[in-house]
Amino acid sequence: MIVSNRRQQATPRTPAVVSRHVLVSLYERPPQTELTLDEFEIYAVDRLKILRTIDALKQKGFKPRELEAELAPVLAQALPLRGSAEHVKADERKDQVSHFILRLGYSRTEEMRRWFLTQECALFKHRLGTLSGPQLGLFLAANGLKFEEVSDADVDARSVALSKISKTGDGGAAGYYRVPFVEAIDLIGRREVYLEKGYAYVPAAKLHAIVVARFRSALSRSLAKASSSLAAAAGDPRLSPLLNNIEKHDLSNGKDLEDDDVEGIHPEQIDALAKQSMPLCMQQLHGALKRDHKLKHWGRQQYGLFLKAAGLSMEDQLRFFQAEFTKIMTVDAFSKEYAYNIRHRYGKEGKRTEYSPYGCYKLIMDMAPGPGEYHGCPYKHYDDDHLASILGAMDISRESSQAILGQAKSKNYQLACQKHFEVTHPKAAGVAARPDGVGNHPNAWFKASRIYHKEVHEAKNPDAVKQVEPAAAPAAAPAVLLAN
Repeated sequence: MIVSNRRQQATPRTPAVVSRHVLVSLYERPPQTELTLDEFEIYAVDRLKILRTIDALKQKGFKPRELEAELAPVLAQALPLRGSAEHVKADERKDQVSHFILRLGYSRTEEMRRWFLTQECALFKHRLGTLSGPQLGLFLAANGLKFEEVSDADVDARSVALSKISKTGDGGAAGYYRVPFVEAIDLIGRREVYLEKGYAYVPAAKLHAIVVARFRSALSRSLAKASSSLAAAAGDPRLSPLLNNIEKHDLSNGKDLEDDDVEGIHPEQIDALAKQSMPLCMQQLHGALKRDHKLKHWGRQQYGLFLKAAGLSMEDQLRFFQAEFTKIMTVDAFSKEYAYNIRHRYGKEGKRTEYSPYGCYKLIMDMAPGPGEYHGCPYKHYDDDHLASILGAMDISRESSQAILGQAKSKNYQLACQKHFEVTHPKAAGVAARPDGVGNHPNAWFKASRIYHKEVHEAKNPDAVKQVEPAAAPAAAPAVLLAN
């Protein structure tokens, strides 16, 4: 793939036999195409919108049919796959390119790979479900996906067993396919296939689940390989801002978590901000730090990276932690034991890599605290009584507290976090707080809260709003080519 700053030249339209064109892709090979830098970012961001929408809908508990209905108009706007001759090539190009950009960007860590894999499989499943019977057959043939069709005689010989997996009585009207049982694990769990001698007999109507399983397996392997190519691509200064910050860009719904919507923070503000604008996970870490004047390793990492992304400079973070830690140790001991790790978070020591703040997925899945530790997700890791006690001490109604506890008890930890934001930020959707990323990332929670309070303050004090001069337009970048 070649990236350029030049605008694409218009090319004459040529007739296309669209009816035989396969729109859904397995993304087995990256496209060979020239790409402008503007396209590189636009394509990536548009696909991120789709994947974030899928994730958000699932977090809100949307059922498959509801999710499909909500997703369709978003896809039509940001990432369509239209079959008309006028659009098919451009749509296919954008779909292919955007997938491989995000595949590269999301190959950095295991957490990012898991997230990308989950959302891409959901998108693939949705698109596969929109294909008609003939279109599905064309897709299978074009991608060399062959399945062993069960003969009528074999179906008749197993008619009693096969009838039990058809809830409506006609689930196998279009026939059955025989596949190794390991490719039908999801269907086995839902009792939608018949098992015999290591093979699953799959109704034709359920064949798409097998295709999705193969797609997941292939994409998982490809993501592991892609991580070795990331360093070369991210080393280019034109691509690195997006590739190196793609998770933050995504989790804040298309805006960098460290942008200029609100000012940076200083140590003197943190006590007030902890109470006003930090999610519960960070409030717990801040409270433990103020009470014990120390945090264990993962607590320092979680809170330190959060504060960094919130706008606290390295010098101020050193000053902030030193002020607390030196209440129980000497300045020299703090400098020897803790200052290095703080500088390391900002890319000033070791590999000189800037680290991203932890998202909710990592806090929930990988960050269980031990005795004397306060990191992780309170909704996941605190017992009911402890969580109820914490919420009871806040300025939250009993009804709202019970709603939050109910989500946590149901293991909807991110929905519990979203509910906490809703009850502490009334009518947040009515201002510019953009709460969409709340429940997905602590810094999205913090940022949305700060914008909310800024908007509320300005609404109450219109005379205090500063007049900001419009920013000058950026200078045009020179034309360059990059071969990936």
